[in-house]
Amino acid sequence: MEPAYFLVSTADLSAPVFNIHGTEAHHALRVRRVREKEKLVVTDGAGQVCEVEVLTLGPGEQITVKVLSKKTKSKNKPLVTVAQALAKGDRSELAVESLTEVGVDEIIPWQANRCIVKWDDKSDKGVEKWKQISRESSKQSRRAYLPEITNCLDSKNLIKVFKNYSKIIVLDPDSQVFFTDLVNQITENVLLIIGPEGGIEDSELKQFIEAGAITATLGETILRTSTAGGIASAILLSKTRWLN
Repeated sequence: MEPAYFLVSTADLSAPVFNIHGTEAHHALRVRRVREKEKLVVTDGAGQVCEVEVLTLGPGEQITVKVLSKKTKSKNKPLVTVAQALAKGDRSELAVESLTEVGVDEIIPWQANRCIVKWDDKSDKGVEKWKQISRESSKQSRRAYLPEITNCLDSKNLIKVFKNYSKIIVLDPDSQVFFTDLVNQITENVLLIIGPEGGIEDSELKQFIEAGAITATLGETILRTSTAGGIASAILLSKTRWLN
């Protein structure tokens, strides 16, 4: 089994020998305790994955490595985007972790009307935190592509991006349509919308449907906002991309 990936820049991977430094070197030296001649796997998060060999350790928190092999992984369809409602406590973090580990391509922080958490002027800080969580989860789950974390959108601006997707599905426990019945219809870009703890307001849901969204339920039980997106994405990907 491949170990967790280390994240480097695309420019680094263009050279036969390069240095890993900063937080990645700190993790390798202090946590993984790598040694000279040890083999590591690095990625630029944009599709390139390389096996490298450690040449030297230091000076300081730096590792010099040489490239042994390189491959570029392609993205398979359908591309999955999840609009994840902001949640209180660590539930947002759990949602971002699970969405990243499953393989979602894009995550949109969504300021739904019933969200208890309000980012407001802290939006940039919140997005950066989600990006950091996603980066760490990507390395752990050995992803060649980091998911894109967009700016936080309210419902009005979320509707404006509907045009970028071939299908928009709002997960709604009261829907008469089962999500599993829709999976085979999804071949291109899809947007899954995951509501907050208090549910999606009727007015929001009406606006989404008028803009072309459809609703679907995952089943009899009600899932938390921190788990619903990851489970729905796993169901979708298990019937599509994971078969390739």
